[in-house]
Amino acid sequence: MNKTEKSILIIDNETEFEFLYEVEFKQILNNLIEYFKIDKTVEVDVTITDNETIRELNKNYRGKDYATDILSFDFADEELYQSMPLRHLGELVISYEKVLSQAQEFNHSVKREICYLFTHGLVHLMGYDHEVEDERIQMNQIVDDIFNPLNITRED
Repeated sequence: MNKTEKSILIIDNETEFEFLYEVEFKQILNNLIEYFKIDKTVEVDVTITDNETIRELNKNYRGKDYATDILSFDFADEELYQSMPLRHLGELVISYEKVLSQAQEFNHSVKREICYLFTHGLVHLMGYDHEVEDERIQMNQIVDDIFNPLNITRED
């Protein structure tokens, strides 16, 4: 089985914005599979939404009443997936409005912002977090190791 057959990426774009980054998302997911040496087909669902929807989700699931850039919902039950040929990591919900505003705020491209957020969310689905400094440093290094091979510049 080659790398492209090892991942299933389902994208639901609920916005009026055209989603142009499926090729990059697929490469990032394949990089994650390689990085973590996952020997099963990996599935991830991605929903591209607006600030209002992600604010409601953030409020309902995290008790935080504000729009955030990305939410990660982990579906991976290790025991359940051990005997299956598929590993469903979970769902990522990305606010495209936040992507646009953060790209402007950080002075880089929308492509770089959304692809970096996707990578960040995937690493969360693998069980990593950034609540304390040591975890943040480790998580950021993993994100960079998976994201940087794409060579997406600030201007892309």
